[in-house]
Amino acid sequence: MKKFWWYFSWFVIFFGIGITLGLIEKFGLANALNLFVEKAVIGMRHHILNPYFILVAKYADTIYDIVLGLIVVVILALLKKWREPLMLFISLVFAGISIEALKYIYAIPRPTLSQLVPDTSYSFPSGHSVGAFALYGMIVYFIMKSKLPKAVSWTISVIISLFILSILYDRLYIGVHWLLDVLGGASIGIACMIIAIAIVKSMKGPKQT
Repeated sequence: MKKFWWYFSWFVIFFGIGITLGLIEKFGLANALNLFVEKAVIGMRHHILNPYFILVAKYADTIYDIVLGLIVVVILALLKKWREPLMLFISLVFAGISIEALKYIYAIPRPTLSQLVPDTSYSFPSGHSVGAFALYGMIVYFIMKSKLPKAVSWTISVIISLFILSILYDRLYIGVHWLLDVLGGASIGIACMIIAIAIVKSMKGPKQT
């Protein structure tokens, strides 16, 4: 139980950071920073990179995260594990609820300067950023805790982590999110991971083979 509250305290910190960034953006306290970063990133666009980031925008969407996450949950369950699939399922549920609730509460318009992939829904938090950690971040956690050789686990984890960073950058690159949407979404995604780990670690279950 002591470990649960240790994890829970970190959940509160990261979720609190996300909520605070949303408030800062909602009240216009970061307008200059958001606009500066948006123009800077859009100015870095290149015709060679555009197809990759458009593809990331399409297939790193929340609905695809859920589908991929459920596939991973089923695979882990078939391997007679229960902690990992339950952690991932809880992480995705928290992520989905957080995204929909906070978008409705904050109701912040998206940037419209130059969108490579048109999107008109509310901006905060970035659902892609939340999902990047709630799904792929959790997978990295599983890999690092696995019995794979360290060289293998580190290599796979670094590759996935780079993909996570590319998802975050993608939201700015294609012009559909402000900087604080991405940072807030990432913080909330990490919080979803942490609370899922906390809940499952506090549960007793059958020993895994």
